[in-house]
Amino acid sequence: MELPKYNGNIHPEEWLKQVQTHCYLKGVENEIQILKICKLMIDSTIIIPKEINSFDELIKSLKSHTTFTIFKNSCKRKLQLMKYNPEKEENYTASFLANFRSLCNYAEINDPDELKTLLINSYLNDFFKIEFPKRVDNIDLKESPYYIDEIVKLFNEVVLDELKIIKSDSLIALKHVTTGRYLSSCDIKYQTGSRRNIVFAGEKFYNSHSIWLLSKIKSHKLNQQNVVFYNDEFHLRHKETNNLFWISYNHKSPTTGQSEDIIKLKIIGDRPDLYLRSHDFTFTINDETFQEVVGHEDRIGANDEWCIELIE
Repeated sequence: MELPKYNGNIHPEEWLKQVQTHCYLKGVENEIQILKICKLMIDSTIIIPKEINSFDELIKSLKSHTTFTIFKNSCKRKLQLMKYNPEKEENYTASFLANFRSLCNYAEINDPDELKTLLINSYLNDFFKIEFPKRVDNIDLKESPYYIDEIVKLFNEVVLDELKIIKSDSLIALKHVTTGRYLSSCDIKYQTGSRRNIVFAGEKFYNSHSIWLLSKIKSHKLNQQNVVFYNDEFHLRHKETNNLFWISYNHKSPTTGQSEDIIKLKIIGDRPDLYLRSHDFTFTINDETFQEVVGHEDRIGANDEWCIELIE
């Protein structure tokens, strides 16, 4: 470890810590001796008063020098240019926030609102820009002595939540809550009705038969067109067969005689709402048994509950 020189490109307090650490490792612990070493390691272009007799006076003098103002402004500029890019971050959020905190400390930024603004501007993501300010505003940061800890904690929580958001063109699986089976399709055809690809509740783990591409048709939130919300209109395309999912009004299911779930081109109309249901009823094709999935317009019950799982 080399003895660090001070030339204005480091925060005075950070530099003093490095000098003290170096001295302690060499067995030098006397403050007067360390202070003398500090003075010798200051660049000759930085003039400070000779009457400095303590670390506090040294730090105060270095902070009053023009070089420190330039250093702080440089750190602020770096903060303004910082961009959070998860795909390029080696350690994702940890490395970004570590650099952010260090620069805030060096720039001596103490205003919670300024910290919030810097973080908002660092990430070009619609969900983050709406959700992060909302959560920060729910906390009285000025009453907390560790407000920067609260702010970076919220940043981390929001970017993690953003990874769980269902978006248009996401790959998903739909798990039937009651039976634990996944909405599935394959190249086997119904033997009656539409005679198109069957839809069924498959295995209790998702596989190639149960992965769907979700695409939005219409959103009720104009400022987040890519995010899927409740009441948004969307359709599902089966990834394996590349067919669209649709509930038929014209054909009945093989076992219970309710609306058959089939894969076909989507038709938008004014028909009554149908709810997706699965149950213990099964149907058999070519000696292979499948758990039935149907569409119905009766009272909603436990068999109508599905859990969306984000695959990709």
